Amino acid sequence: MIFAAGTAAQADVTSTEVWEAWQSAAEAMGQTLTPGSVDEDGGTLTLTDLQVSMETTDVSVSGTIPEVVFTEQGDGTVSIGFSPSYDMQIDVEPESGEQAEITMNFAFDGLDMVASGTPDAVTYEYDIAEMDMTVAQLVVDGEEVTLDALIKVSGLSGTYVTSGDDSATMTSTFAAEAMDITFHMDEPDGGDGVIDGSINLTALSAESEGSMSLFGGGFKELPEMLNAGMASATSFTHGPSNYTFDFKDDEESMSVTGSAEGGQIEIGLSADELLYNVSNTGVDMTMSGSEIPLPEVAFSAGEFGFNMQMPVSKSEEPKDVAFGITMADLSVSEMIWGIIDPSGQLPHDPATLIIDISGKASPLFDMFDPEAAMEMEDEEMPVSLESMDLNKLQLTLAGAELTGEGGFTFDMDNLETFDGMPAPTGKISLQLVGANALLDKLVSMGLVPEDQAMGARMMMGLFARPGDGDDTLVSEIEVDGATGAVSANGQRLQ
Repeated sequence: MIFAAGTAAQADVTSTEVWEAWQSAAEAMGQTLTPGSVDEDGGTLTLTDLQVSMETTDVSVSGTIPEVVFTEQGDGTVSIGFSPSYDMQIDVEPESGEQAEITMNFAFDGLDMVASGTPDAVTYEYDIAEMDMTVAQLVVDGEEVTLDALIKVSGLSGTYVTSGDDSATMTSTFAAEAMDITFHMDEPDGGDGVIDGSINLTALSAESEGSMSLFGGGFKELPEMLNAGMASATSFTHGPSNYTFDFKDDEESMSVTGSAEGGQIEIGLSADELLYNVSNTGVDMTMSGSEIPLPEVAFSAGEFGFNMQMPVSKSEEPKDVAFGITMADLSVSEMIWGIIDPSGQLPHDPATLIIDISGKASPLFDMFDPEAAMEMEDEEMPVSLESMDLNKLQLTLAGAELTGEGGFTFDMDNLETFDGMPAPTGKISLQLVGANALLDKLVSMGLVPEDQAMGARMMMGLFARPGDGDDTLVSEIEVDGATGAVSANGQRLQ
């Protein structure tokens, strides 16, 4: 199914050249296109019973499009028409686990697609009023599962460009007014449970660029493909969204509803690195059910986010690494606070956790190569660390706040001083505000025994000193990798 994008280019292409470009792109993606017949009449080329197939390590896809028509428009462009509906068969046969056979139906309303450019770089522009993808049948390990699932995309438009031969690439843009997903499923194996759900996304947009061979290779071939220059980068954003999920049977029930103001996902993969970044803003969620000892549980957050950047191929040169978690302005319902803090002694302000780490490191093996990974199982350090920086640490909870920053460099030639860990050198600065007040309230509420609170205060006194402001503690932890010395505020601890 060759749908994907780029920027429009104006030049002359013929129906035959566009069909040949389709075949080249399909081959690069690991697909096979076999028409039942090809009829060329002037500037119109018609394919009937076009068989589409693709196989990867565990998945095979096949289907037949009744008709595809390429029509030259007299201005150097070619319009492309499809049958309004066709089925695709997806067979999943993992080496271990359940086998599945899925029949999907694709239906289009108001499809308008035009090809332009040159034979070596064809640009496709498309508009689709509505596209429906329906699960017509699901069979798991030979048993049919009752599943009614529909993905409806409306107001869809975009462009994509395919170019090249041996190293064929694709760039694409995509936008849609809305995507609605609904499903109903009966519990498999004769159970009496019923699952219903829906997801609605609005204002969708995406951009991607990469090698088409990414879609055609299996995991076992990934190291070879990466070393040959395969790379891809994709970004996806959406506006307001909401979802519902309901499960019930004779004994139990669960209901989840939620929404978000917006979100984004970024994914990148190349021989150098793996990049992943996901975030959602304005998040709300409510849960209720037979196993929840409250009428409902609700929480909200200003932002949920996670990011990761890591090198994936063996390298002598240090590469960028990064890791981050964001849970900003997290609030729970007063019903939950009523259980934790029935007397209302704690501040019910939103909580925040932010961790932002970056650094430099060099993998000592190709991480996507299973054989290399097995060889490194007995190695103490599969990665050569050069540096690691704590750019931001923030934990705000119940009136107390911990913040910090700092960084370390690492000596990979010294694995003895710190018992197998490369010796770090550097410092980290921490500040804790409101800890004593929080401990006092927890003791008065009976949540923390007095002796444990005293022990916590002694530990804080060992590692920290008073800072500016009331109930403020600061600490500067320093490590000298050459001597193995660890100190807090100038006082040696090790």
